[in-house]
Amino acid sequence: MDGMKRPYRGSKIYVRKKKGEADETLVNLYKDSEFAKENATPKAELASEDVDEDISAFINDEEDKVKETDVPVKKSVKAKRKKAAIKEKKKSKAKKTIGKIIFATILVALIVLGVLYLLMPNLEEKVVGQQKLEETVADEIYYSPLTGLETTNKDIKDAGVTCIMIENSTDARPQSGLNEAGIVYEAIAEGGITRFMAVYQEAKPKLVGPIRSARQTFVELAKPYQCSYLHVGGATNAINTLKTSGYRNFDGGWNEGKYVFRSSGNSSHRNALPSMPRGRYAPHNVYTSFDYIDKYNYANGFGKSTFTGFARIQPDYRTPVDEITASTIQINVSSNYYNVLYTYDKANNRYLRSHVTGGAHMSLNADGSKVQNAPTVVVAMKVNAIKRSSEPKYSDYVTTGTGDAYIFQDGIQINARWTRGSVNDPLKFVDSNNEEIKLNRGQVWITLYPSGTGSVKASK
Repeated sequence: MDGMKRPYRGSKIYVRKKKGEADETLVNLYKDSEFAKENATPKAELASEDVDEDISAFINDEEDKVKETDVPVKKSVKAKRKKAAIKEKKKSKAKKTIGKIIFATILVALIVLGVLYLLMPNLEEKVVGQQKLEETVADEIYYSPLTGLETTNKDIKDAGVTCIMIENSTDARPQSGLNEAGIVYEAIAEGGITRFMAVYQEAKPKLVGPIRSARQTFVELAKPYQCSYLHVGGATNAINTLKTSGYRNFDGGWNEGKYVFRSSGNSSHRNALPSMPRGRYAPHNVYTSFDYIDKYNYANGFGKSTFTGFARIQPDYRTPVDEITASTIQINVSSNYYNVLYTYDKANNRYLRSHVTGGAHMSLNADGSKVQNAPTVVVAMKVNAIKRSSEPKYSDYVTTGTGDAYIFQDGIQINARWTRGSVNDPLKFVDSNNEEIKLNRGQVWITLYPSGTGSVKASK
């Protein structure tokens, strides 16, 4: 309906006019409408009453159309308005939420910056302190008191020491663990047959043996190390000394099957140390590992060891040598089965060890491999024998006082003297001015040879 306003509420059309008069507006509207064209009396024939009648029908028709269309339109508009209002409300809520998040983030950032500002001096001190600590740790190097070698063990200074008796009869070769010992002492045990006392601190070989009985000479040499002394039985005087003189006595004979094992024993013993040599018979078949030694030492409270090791040269220093004076060394102890022959390995600055009869002196490792024993320093130490009427077959030697000694390192021979005040004191080697001779860092092999019957010979 062109030019006609829609009713505000409902669907009826209200017309104000004087009583008895036709509504000129409606008449005009009616005359121009499609309704009049289809239903009304022609214009020329219109009379006032006809107009009123036709207008009345027109109005009714228009009201019917309004009823059909007006309500859905209003509902549609309301729905759109409601939807728009909800959308606007969500936008407003989202804006508020984002604003809160931004505000909280800025607030936290300001707080953190404030705290950092207040703590900055402490942080700088901590950073500098950490750098200094890292530099200190990086520069801190630990050396074994036993070998003088560098180690990663920061507690090495007073780490526990273990001394182990290992035999050297021809039936016991190759032994296991000798190549890893820090120091090896060698002396006649009985009947001209030599025996070893291997001293360990940082090294812990997986296979050691064959383990044999204690002898007084070695017991006395072990005293300054505060070591756990591992043996299987021993001479009467040695056992008495171990029991009465404050030693850490580790008698494998009393611990067989728990801490030491025989290669000819039952399968459980063989399985405990699968690399033990097979076919060995008693007494040449007792072995162990530091896995078991450490357990025994821990169980018995054999912990730290405090001792004074040999004087050592500075790390990475090598004595300048104009001429090799001792490329071969022979130390005669008894017979050629036990007399020792060393050959200087210049490239590695060590001495390859052999027996005059029997060839290269090898060590059998836990993995089955063999390696030739090769100490860094060789010492020949002249000692006097002790005659014992109670057990004349056993050999004992004097290890206190002083005597001649020869030191071999860097391919040269150094004439020296050994000195020791008592069994509680460490062994020292001094020059003609009584100044202690510094030894190269690494394994030291010390052979005690009897005065009168033994000898030392070195050649270029």
